[in-house]
Amino acid sequence: MTLNRIADEIVKLLNDPNLVGLATLRHYPMERRIYQKFGVCGFSLMLSFSGEVGSRIIYILVEARARGAGRSGVKGYEKAGGTVTCLFAEERGGRLSYRRIRSTYSSMEELFRGAEKVRTAFYERYRLLKPGFPAGEVFHQAGIPADELHLGV
Repeated sequence: MTLNRIADEIVKLLNDPNLVGLATLRHYPMERRIYQKFGVCGFSLMLSFSGEVGSRIIYILVEARARGAGRSGVKGYEKAGGTVTCLFAEERGGRLSYRRIRSTYSSMEELFRGAEKVRTAFYERYRLLKPGFPAGEVFHQAGIPADELHLGV
């Protein structure tokens, strides 16, 4: 499984015409620095869809871990490869179903190329959805209170 497949699958969901709300549930503004020091980073998204089949929510958790993360004597993880785990939890009718995808990457540069692809698609969609909400409403219609989110519509 390639890292691009994970990024492409998330981007496909972000571009789905039935997407009506989205939020980042976990996002660290300085992911690269965190990764350089700890060899671990990640993010989580919540995507809310409506359509003919009914509404659904997909939660996405992505975590990357470099080989040797957390070991003493490491100067940084820029050149280290590692593993990415992406967990999808889809909620329909009050039930959750899970799907996991794992991949490897060869360097920090490759990892963050995939992350940038997802980040760009997220913010593009966020900008498209946000104007449709009334003034003062910061976050999406899925019902998560604003104080629990970093960003969302």
